[in-house]
Amino acid sequence: MGAGEHPEAGYDVHTDILALDDIEVVCNMDELPFRSGSFSALRANHILEHQSWELVGATMQEWARVLQPDSAVDVGVPDARCRAASWISGEISTAEANYWILGGHSDRRAHRGTDARGAPLWIWNAHHTLFDPETLGDLLARSRLIDIRVEPEDVCNLRAYARTAP
Repeated sequence: MGAGEHPEAGYDVHTDILALDDIEVVCNMDELPFRSGSFSALRANHILEHQSWELVGATMQEWARVLQPDSAVDVGVPDARCRAASWISGEISTAEANYWILGGHSDRRAHRGTDARGAPLWIWNAHHTLFDPETLGDLLARSRLIDIRVEPEDVCNLRAYARTAP
């Protein structure tokens, strides 16, 4: 999901909202053009924070829909609480906090320019949902995933592993 500029080599299908190199399917992350039970694994690396906080539950349900029973789920998101703490402590500046918490990242090649409607491409990379370990774990549990593990990953990022029920 949301493979962006660097699709993960171990997966057969790469999706993104932008038509980038090596993206096989251009689609919204909450409206997947796949049949139910189509895949045996799903990796969503730093994409879920780009979804509206009002839609993350429905998005996770959609991801679970396209997975077969006993499929692996691997989700990476920023740890907003960690990043906010580094801002409050003065470890990072307000500009850096905006970059890491709110996203956008117009400095990246894929997010320069405008789309056909004239909207800046960086808007697709803005963050709309904040996560911490508890919130991410609860979201996965509400999506009826099992064997949920949420761990810190490098600086102020989280990695969650789960699977669909057998």
